[in-house]
Amino acid sequence: MYVVQRAGTHLLLVCLLLIGLGLVMIYSASSELARVRYDDSSFFLKRQLARAVLGLFVMFVVSRVPLDWFARFSRVIMLWAIFLLVLVLFIGAGPADRWLYLPNSLASFAFQPSEFAKLALVIYLADVLVRKEEDLREFKRGLLPRLVVVGLVLTLIAAQPDLGTAIAIGCIALVLLWVGGVEPGQLGAVLLVGTIGIVVSLLTSPYQLARLTNFLEGNGEDAGNYQITQSLIGMGNGQVFGVGLGNSMQKLQYLPEPHTDFVFAFVGEEMGLVGTISVVGLFVAFAVLGLKIARNSVSSHGFLLATGMTSMISIYAMLNMGVVTGLLPTTGLPLPFLSYGGSSLLLNMAGVGILLCVARHAAMHSTHRAR
Repeated sequence: MYVVQRAGTHLLLVCLLLIGLGLVMIYSASSELARVRYDDSSFFLKRQLARAVLGLFVMFVVSRVPLDWFARFSRVIMLWAIFLLVLVLFIGAGPADRWLYLPNSLASFAFQPSEFAKLALVIYLADVLVRKEEDLREFKRGLLPRLVVVGLVLTLIAAQPDLGTAIAIGCIALVLLWVGGVEPGQLGAVLLVGTIGIVVSLLTSPYQLARLTNFLEGNGEDAGNYQITQSLIGMGNGQVFGVGLGNSMQKLQYLPEPHTDFVFAFVGEEMGLVGTISVVGLFVAFAVLGLKIARNSVSSHGFLLATGMTSMISIYAMLNMGVVTGLLPTTGLPLPFLSYGGSSLLLNMAGVGILLCVARHAAMHSTHRAR
């Protein structure tokens, strides 16, 4: 009981540290842009702070939900996610038309369905892999219907087009299928089909193919490569201890939209190698604590839920930092808890709430057994 309680407490602490650091870096990175665009240097900070407060409330509420509710309503949640993904293809707005806006409040609230879809898919797979455990060895009756759902979600996201998010969510699904007991041969076939899907998407989207080609050839004229180049310049300027908070040069509009996908570059520039290693260490600690909660879960459903939520946040963190450090082509994925954005922050905090719910359920079960 004490092990899982400590893991939950420490996980919450790590989450709060990342959010706090994110608020500091968002203000530092966006202050000049906000001053020029809105005549208010703290514009983005105030909006993200409000989202963080709302996210804490969401996290608390989700952590108190009975664990079996996630299994009971998993299919309803998945259907809503698919409906929203279809809806955004017709009435999507905002950058790349990937957002849904509430009527009569276009400037106040925007929602990105793909962020909800990744959470919904984890909840759905955690439930169905337990309910259909005995059928998984039979491909047609067990695994195939699940793959149809996963494939539909990934196809709808790739059609936005948002191949980077589709790949990231596909990786999360693969992790869950693996730990859920799907046979290696079937996983290999799934991976092969997914790879074919990526190739088809690249060949049918000249923009995506050009971005990948430019990345591989090191062509700095591509917009994505320009961002990576400026990111590396900034991180190089930071050296070991950084140039100091607020002293970044990249925020002077050298790096476009600096507070979103490339906020990790400002950690490197202003806090140096020490800052970037600290952030990486916090995400490693998050992953270790999340998997500890999963390992100490008292049910297969809780184990899969905790593993899925941990993978969801960890995979996004790895991919984002890979892009910022020039190891991967630009994908447009936010850095969990640090990047500016309401949908990402709120749904990641909902994921943390589910992790805390699994930990609380395990602790309650241990208490009842002790009695």
